[in-house]
Amino acid sequence: MYNNPMHHHGHQGPQVLYQADPQWQSVIKHKREELMHALHPHIGHTIRVTTIDGHTHEGVLVHADGHHVHLQVPVHGYHPGHHDGYSRPMTPAQFQILTLVLFELLVILLYA
Repeated sequence: MYNNPMHHHGHQGPQVLYQADPQWQSVIKHKREELMHALHPHIGHTIRVTTIDGHTHEGVLVHADGHHVHLQVPVHGYHPGHHDGYSRPMTPAQFQILTLVLFELLVILLYA
């Protein structure tokens, strides 16, 4: 007789730890679509985002999908601007891509 290693005597299958409310699911889907319509026209522009935990990030919006926002930000410790008395353009090595979870964003500001 074959014994399924996932099935133990007295165990009735997986236990649900959490299940989202169906009404909540439809609200989240609607908000995701709303955010995508708001963000897509501004790809390539500088934005500032504040997360629900109070963290603020500023960078160029390079991509947004239904789950994440991707910002191009200066590498930690590098600040663009004047060095040695004159302004230098930033090189790609001075940037990194920061990926943020879309639903953790509380405020998104566009810089003109």
